[in-house]
Amino acid sequence: MNKSVWFLLLFSVCLYADTETTLESITIEEDIASKEEVLRYTKSQQSNQLSKKAKGETLGEYLENELGVDNASYGPAVGRPVVHGMEGYRVGIIQGDVVLNDLSAMSQDHAVGLTPKSTERLELIRGPSSLLYGAYSGGVIRTIGEEHEKTLLPKGEHVELQSSSGSNSAGVANGLKATLSEHNLSAYVTHYDHQSDDYKSGGKTVDASDTSTQQTHIVMGYRANENHLVKLYGDVMDKSYGIPNGISEETRIEMEQKRYGMVVHTKNIFDTLHDIQTEVQYSDYNHYETEGGRYDGRFAQEQTGISSRFEFDVSDWQGEAKVDFLAAGLRVCHEHGQCREFQIPIRTDAEDGRSVSGYFNDTGIAYSHGHPMPDTKEAKSSAAWSLSKPFEQDEISFGANITARHLGANPDNIQEEWLMPKSIDGNYYDAQDDFALSFSSGWFREWNDYLSSQASLAYIERLPSSQELFWNGFHHATESYILGNRDLSNERSVNFDFELLYVSTPWSTKFNTYYYHFDNYIYQSPMVDSSGTPLLDPFHGSSVWTMCEVEASIYGVGVQEQYSYTIKGHQLTTTAQLNALQGKIAEGGYLPRMSPYNASLEIEDKVGSFTHTIGYKWVDKSRNDAANETGTKGYDWLSAGVRWERKTSYGDWEVWLKGENLTDSIALNHLSFLKETAPFPGRQISMGIIFKY
Repeated sequence: MNKSVWFLLLFSVCLYADTETTLESITIEEDIASKEEVLRYTKSQQSNQLSKKAKGETLGEYLENELGVDNASYGPAVGRPVVHGMEGYRVGIIQGDVVLNDLSAMSQDHAVGLTPKSTERLELIRGPSSLLYGAYSGGVIRTIGEEHEKTLLPKGEHVELQSSSGSNSAGVANGLKATLSEHNLSAYVTHYDHQSDDYKSGGKTVDASDTSTQQTHIVMGYRANENHLVKLYGDVMDKSYGIPNGISEETRIEMEQKRYGMVVHTKNIFDTLHDIQTEVQYSDYNHYETEGGRYDGRFAQEQTGISSRFEFDVSDWQGEAKVDFLAAGLRVCHEHGQCREFQIPIRTDAEDGRSVSGYFNDTGIAYSHGHPMPDTKEAKSSAAWSLSKPFEQDEISFGANITARHLGANPDNIQEEWLMPKSIDGNYYDAQDDFALSFSSGWFREWNDYLSSQASLAYIERLPSSQELFWNGFHHATESYILGNRDLSNERSVNFDFELLYVSTPWSTKFNTYYYHFDNYIYQSPMVDSSGTPLLDPFHGSSVWTMCEVEASIYGVGVQEQYSYTIKGHQLTTTAQLNALQGKIAEGGYLPRMSPYNASLEIEDKVGSFTHTIGYKWVDKSRNDAANETGTKGYDWLSAGVRWERKTSYGDWEVWLKGENLTDSIALNHLSFLKETAPFPGRQISMGIIFKY
């Protein structure tokens, strides 16, 4: 066994040396969380608590320990949550009340446009209330910053400093959080910096897996009176990271995200309407994709969002309503070495290939080597509401979302020979107006002091994204050629979720099951010829993927068992979890990139100022691979850690040491397009310190 593993285990054992270990009578803990905190449509958790068990610094890594949640990741820079098998556009990421302006749902190499450490809380929302934030079959991840809190910061000043260092993608991370509040004014600032070099897996270095991230978030608050609070905020995030796609020339992404906004909190308007929160936000997202140092690609999206949320009571009903307007413009460049600025591609001669018409006549596919999609502009309006009514043992709830969108496409950015000719599709670049209606109902019941359950049934309509509709071109980061489908209709699904919670000290059991049926599940599928041989594009010799829509179902089950007890001052909590899901196509076969079966066991011990954890996760091999999908082997993941916390007159201290993948398993993420070239990191040891004053 590696020396670093022995060091970690020895260090954990030594921390027990001064504690009483004689086993005597067992005392049962009475502080198990209430059903309202554990089992509700919305689960809210403090970001700093999630960070203690996170394998890394991405949003997916912060949430992957939740029942039914996985992490679509490759490398330490990129990680997007996958909920009940729902990925990409089926899981909404909302910053407060406005959709986060990034392109992480478009492609797995695009990082989420925020770091979890810049947030205060993370919410996982499913059921009727999730429709307030959009129509997402997998629910909503809502990030809450200080600007979204309805109160001013507590009076006084507060400083928090943290620093950590580790091996194998943990890198060096430093953070600062400072707050000041006096009278009716407050100031809040966070800054986070993370740097890591190429990591290793199976003893081999994974090229182009380094990352650099910085984010600064500032909030200024002013309380006009006891009923009106205004908060202004600004945020800048810079990220640079490699893409381990296995090609000889290094592929990198240089990303910048800027956000500016204002949140107005108003309460006690009148008896029925008791709270209004309005948020206005402008954001500018930009990233370059370089290959061998050349600026071969660029993505830029500007977004302006206005949202108002109303909390009200009508008779015995508690309700929320929300209205939104979102305007966004997306530009994409693909021109070898010419994408520092947006311009019309210059390729015109046969050396670079033939026209779209030529390829279509020869192959039946409209291959294009210029910009992969037109400039698009979206204007989206939505209205949503959620109502709930409690009874003696029950609560029923209803929700609905109505969305209207105008989508315009301007192909002037594309060189003439690479436009979609009218002879192929005369309406390819026409503007379109779309409409979607979604609704949901839910039922919660408390059967007795120990048992409660909840169920929801929803009909979800998702508008296809501009990328799913218009993309026609090569993507350097994933080394693939992608064909959009201009004829995609709204993705429609009927979703059923059921959860059961049994709490009887010292046991807690949570069970969930779900079944989602899609009339037209939209996904990328590799193209093959009549003999089953994968098609390769004529420009790079890379695999060709096309947007498909098929009738399909995704269903699964999750179980979590927790046992909490005390032995001689040791507060022990054992948590076991099992997740299994499957995605099937109605005509036969399986959906790609479904999470393999997995199970985990974690033991946490709190004694005095110390908290010790040891965890084991088993991930099965992929058993239900889609047609032409590469399978993955199973793996084991062992982790351990120790944390010391102490409050003193000079401030609060935390010192921690942890290890991930201690057995140095070669772990491939079946959810990733680059699973073979970007495995999870091998053995990692890291330590850090946090000081709060």
